[in-house]
Amino acid sequence: MSEFFDQSEIDRLLAEGVPSQTAIFTHTGDVFPDPGSISVEPFDFRTPVFLAEAELRRLRMVHQEYITTLSVAFSDLLRTDVNLKMSKLTTMTFGRFQATMRTPGHIALFRVQPLPGIGLFEIPPRMALSLTNRMLGGKGGSTDGERYLTEIEIALLEELIDVVLREWCLQWKEEKELVATQLGYESNPRFLQICSNDTAMLILGIEGLAGDMVDEMQIAVPYTMIEPIIKNMQAGRNRELEMHTNKPKSSWRKPFEQIAVPITVDWVVGQIQLGDAMQLRVGDVLELPKETLSQAQIRVATKPRFLASVGIEDSRVVAQIHSGKAKINS
Repeated sequence: MSEFFDQSEIDRLLAEGVPSQTAIFTHTGDVFPDPGSISVEPFDFRTPVFLAEAELRRLRMVHQEYITTLSVAFSDLLRTDVNLKMSKLTTMTFGRFQATMRTPGHIALFRVQPLPGIGLFEIPPRMALSLTNRMLGGKGGSTDGERYLTEIEIALLEELIDVVLREWCLQWKEEKELVATQLGYESNPRFLQICSNDTAMLILGIEGLAGDMVDEMQIAVPYTMIEPIIKNMQAGRNRELEMHTNKPKSSWRKPFEQIAVPITVDWVVGQIQLGDAMQLRVGDVLELPKETLSQAQIRVATKPRFLASVGIEDSRVVAQIHSGKAKINS
């Protein structure tokens, strides 16, 4: 066979069932007979997804509320307007997250009882210096360059981090009673050894705006830490669905049949000016359109339920129902 294929050889290979570049294979190497019956989605093995879309949506709602309450707490503590917003909520391995952290930096380690694992709170030095400056009575403006924090600045920052962790724990009070404790801090992410590099982490990015300073803080917790909370959330949702599904249906009771309810028939005859209505007297005649008799409303317990036509039968006025729901005209 020559190195190049002509059209006849290409047609022969296709007829023999040689898969094309768009063929879909199973894990055993076999080709799907009907690729159109399945959907294929790209998957990035470098950034695996550890949470289902419904779980991420629920976590995003909880953390959005958390950031709102945290903005208020920061404003009270710093005595100035602090605007916070969610910049990201994603999952990645600890190894990849560790590579994204900056040096120098301030990384607080914390534990949340009774949850397992150790979490991280990273704040860039520039933001930390601005916040501590504000806590000391300064203007809290941005600083040039980045440096390691002093012991006094670290002590002040611990008070602010306590607020961050306390508000985070309060967001889960309906699921679990949580208490966070700071374990220490690290300035170089390379020295962090809280878990293995392939541990799944939930990363929350919080973009802060205070004065003319804008930067991003990050909260990272292992999946094993939030897994009990997610299970509680899922169990609660299942109970709600079960209660909704097993809710007893209302049944008709025969004693209801003996209850007397008023029934009336009336018409909407149109509109007149208020001055003319006040001049109406007994014996006055109002002109009505011809279709009025076919648009009578039957009210059951004062509520319009049917449309009917009114007429005379055997010297009695009667109403014949011709529509199951009355139209209320204003």
